Amino acid sequence: MRTQWVRYALVAVVGIAAGALGARWSDRREPEASAAPVSKTPCEPLVTSAPPKKRPVPQRQVVEARSRNLTFQQLQALGYVDGTYDPDSDLADVVVNDAEKTSPGYNFYSSRQQAGARLIDMQGRELHRWHSNDEGHWQHAVLLPNGDVIVIVKDRRLSRYDKDSNPIWSVKGRFHHDLWIHGDEIYVLARIARVIDHVHPRSPTLADVIQVRSLDGELKREISVLDAIHDSAYRFLLPSLAQEKDAQKGRQLDVLHTNHVEVFDGRLADRDPIYAEGNILISMRNINTIAILDGKSSDVVWIWGPTNLTFQHHPTLLDDGHILLFDNGFEHSRVIEIDPLSNGLVWQYSPRSGFFSQTRGSNQRLANGNTLITESDRGYVLEVTSEGEVVWKFANPIVNRKKERQAIWRMTRIDPDTLTFLD
Repeated sequence: MRTQWVRYALVAVVGIAAGALGARWSDRREPEASAAPVSKTPCEPLVTSAPPKKRPVPQRQVVEARSRNLTFQQLQALGYVDGTYDPDSDLADVVVNDAEKTSPGYNFYSSRQQAGARLIDMQGRELHRWHSNDEGHWQHAVLLPNGDVIVIVKDRRLSRYDKDSNPIWSVKGRFHHDLWIHGDEIYVLARIARVIDHVHPRSPTLADVIQVRSLDGELKREISVLDAIHDSAYRFLLPSLAQEKDAQKGRQLDVLHTNHVEVFDGRLADRDPIYAEGNILISMRNINTIAILDGKSSDVVWIWGPTNLTFQHHPTLLDDGHILLFDNGFEHSRVIEIDPLSNGLVWQYSPRSGFFSQTRGSNQRLANGNTLITESDRGYVLEVTSEGEVVWKFANPIVNRKKERQAIWRMTRIDPDTLTFLD
């Protein structure tokens, strides 16, 4: 375990070192209350929506120097735990439910080692189940109104099943982490192992791309995330091992570890161009950065995170233009809400009692203003009010003999009226 923590700490050196545009380290001390609004600009961002117009400040040289000195071990793909030991292993399903304060709906999720997904109500009763006899667990699944699910089996395939779990189509490929439905298109993360000279001239790099596919699974185009960052003013965030001589055969370098993709519908475009329809919000875990790409040119139009985030997951756009995301941290996790127009932190959930998911995590702002938080590695889901009160809590009922509760990648609260396949 100590070795694994050292690896995590070393991988984060790019983000921690990145005082590149004169930012200071954000105040990560936990607030007195479990959750509360914070001052408008408690953490000054590393980089703002505008690229640097003048020569970079000296700190940028530190980032570039340290990124060049990263080793292969620090950039190797890190494994995900299947579950976490839980002393409260007898807990199962819904263990807290304050019906007067929760946001009603149905809850859709999949477990780490299961080739399937479940839909449950607020009391934990199963309403529907999907399953597959194909090899490989479902890393992520998205439920469509008619009961179909589109599924990622990590590094193996992207598949679609109907409400009765019958396969409709399947595409082989190194798909991973996340997908987003925008109109009649699927935006899905994939990666291609190829040699990239500016990273390393011999060892292959896992080059993250966003594949755009039809709802029938046909490939329409690809967007290279690595190229988008490399061709931007923020190229210095990318580590370089071009001078590394001790290349290890068969080792693939996970430079970005992109773990989220989301496409804007344009409803906020009149507020600022970063919200234009088709723009793409992404999260790049290994450089502690979230960014918005122009959906047409792939240009970086906004970027934020280094010195403020640690191995973050699931940034998602809210109705007011803010971005909600899960900041994993080293020992304690938090959920934060930022305003991308001011780059200020406006809300966070970071209780003194602590919650922690080392390698995964997700969040969803609900209709009544509450926030649904998936503490992924531990297999728990919390619904909290804006003041931080836990009003609903779910414990994954899958627990093995070692009292390890199985992980949950993401739980999504869904309005029952949108699900046409249910009686």
